[in-house]
Amino acid sequence: MACPALPMCGLATTEAERLTPAILACVDNARKAAGVPDLELVTRVTGCPNGCARTYMAEIGFVGSGPMAYQLWLGGSHNQTRTS
Repeated sequence: MACPALPMCGLATTEAERLTPAILACVDNARKAAGVPDLELVTRVTGCPNGCARTYMAEIGFVGSGPMAYQLWLGGSHNQTRTS
């Protein structure tokens, strides 16, 4: 899931929805390199810290923090009901 971010949202500082396919490809390559190609992960991307796509609850969250810059948040729950 991703927020629309640039150019749709005035709060966005970077891309989200349009960049998500490239981000997911990198995550998929990392899973394959780690030997867990079938591991399902909840990944979310936003273009600003507001977290409209609930990035802080995802197992892997990319939060836009500036032009083409992201914070990486790890450790949310698979069912997104808690952060442990």
